[in-house]
Amino acid sequence: MMEAKVYHGSYTAIEKIDLSMGGMQRDFGRGFYVTNLLELAKIWAW
Repeated sequence: MMEAKVYHGSYTAIEKIDLSMGGMQRDFGRGFYVTNLLELAKIWAW
């Protein structure tokens, strides 16, 4: 099985994914957004 390292732009550590915390006003609706680009995750964290 292939593994991928992904990043979530957040200013706090995420212990468990909770989709109820996401807002409906996001680009693609409620969800837990990740990227494979560390620099992009840093931008999202702002």
